[in-house]
Amino acid sequence: MKSRILVLSYRFPYPLTDGSRIRMYNFAKILTKKYLVDLLAINEGRVREQHVNELRKVFNEVIVHPFHPLRFKINTLRGLFCNDSLQVFYHHFGKVQRWVIKHYKQYDLLFCFHVRMAKYLENIVERPKVIDLIDATSINYQEAQRFSKGLWRYIYSIENKRLLTYELKMLGKFDLAFITSRYDKAFLEKNAGRIFEHLVVVPNGVREELFARPMTGEEEDWVVFLGRMSYAPNIDAVLYFTHKVFPLIRKEKPVKFLIVGTDPAKEVLKLQKIKDIEVTGFVEDPYEYLLKAKVVVAPIRFSAGIQNKILEAMALRKAVVTTSKGARGILGEDGKHFLVADDPQGMAEKVLLLLQDQGIRKELGDNAYGLIKNVYRWDIISEKLLFQLEQILKA
Repeated sequence: MKSRILVLSYRFPYPLTDGSRIRMYNFAKILTKKYLVDLLAINEGRVREQHVNELRKVFNEVIVHPFHPLRFKINTLRGLFCNDSLQVFYHHFGKVQRWVIKHYKQYDLLFCFHVRMAKYLENIVERPKVIDLIDATSINYQEAQRFSKGLWRYIYSIENKRLLTYELKMLGKFDLAFITSRYDKAFLEKNAGRIFEHLVVVPNGVREELFARPMTGEEEDWVVFLGRMSYAPNIDAVLYFTHKVFPLIRKEKPVKFLIVGTDPAKEVLKLQKIKDIEVTGFVEDPYEYLLKAKVVVAPIRFSAGIQNKILEAMALRKAVVTTSKGARGILGEDGKHFLVADDPQGMAEKVLLLLQDQGIRKELGDNAYGLIKNVYRWDIISEKLLFQLEQILKA
């Protein structure tokens, strides 16, 4: 008889519009190879029935608790008067907690996605518990504080301290934990002053069809950024590139900058007013843009974990220019698998080099493709994930 697993998610993991949803969805597909897996998800706003039906193809049962966005904000106000992370309060609802308490004994293992859902399982000890931190989110908040303004600067100053403390606290509450990058693992261990043997690095993979995706037609003089454009690190990245880097490139060569991704924020939409910049919003096939681009950029100035946008571009044999923070979660080398630059002039020079030299673009792209195919594939990741879970269930 198959063991039963309950997966708890802080958002509905479909459609696959960002890295965390892609990870949750693929983890679920891996788990269902050996186990009977149910999904419990909360969500800001209603979930489309067609999206629920898609996940019913993967999970044994799908339980969704949608709440009005205002309810999440009210939760956060409660958190101001406590010491735990505001994000944890943001995602914690009494109705969902009661459901967990009522049903958790039906399962052989409880699998929590992100520290934001950890509070639901914090005091349960009768079942083995696994948490996928995804990343050390406290890194994101610490680094974002430098670039934030007004109220957000104040919120970040409170939250980054609380969140790091809570992440370390939860590592002591769970039997097994996963994280996407060695950098994030080392960050948590350094701040804890100890090694977490049960914190295992399991990176993201890329969808298999990208490896066989053919290039149709010639590359254009395009520089492309791909990502969910309501996400703060992505918003900052395109604003930085537009105002600091793109003018230096345009002085030397006419080129278009295309910002591809869902839910563009207002400040991103305004960039369309600038000559040779296009903001696409949602597109059916974002990889068409990557394939036509001569250069893919990921000018990330703060974030945590691993950058799916870079992995996907590399899987398509594209030449990528990123920052040291964008590259740090990936087992690649500057100059071999991608190019790294942390200042506007340096980034502009590397983008121009790639725009003008097809040979270097091809060499970088081929090296990148080889790395992704050998390390960042879901079938490779599947073996590690299932092995770790089997040890916990046996124990």
